[in-house]
Amino acid sequence: KHAVFSSTNFENILTWETEADIPPGTVFDVQYKQYGEKSWLNKRECQSITQSFCNLTHETENFTEHYYARVRA
Repeated sequence: KHAVFSSTNFENILTWETEADIPPGTVFDVQYKQYGEKSWLNKRECQSITQSFCNLTHETENFTEHYYARVRA
């Protein structure tokens, strides 16, 4: 829940909060898309991860565009 982009030093990191009672071993999958696109794209390095952040800098490098991201547990 509460997935947000944090941009510092030209890096765009997606972070999210997890529930307090999340089961051990829960993994997350991150997807992203550019505003106006219909299809979500998988962030390859952020599939089946256990940490609650993902670096989307390369996928969101065009600062004139708007991007969306989502996380699934």
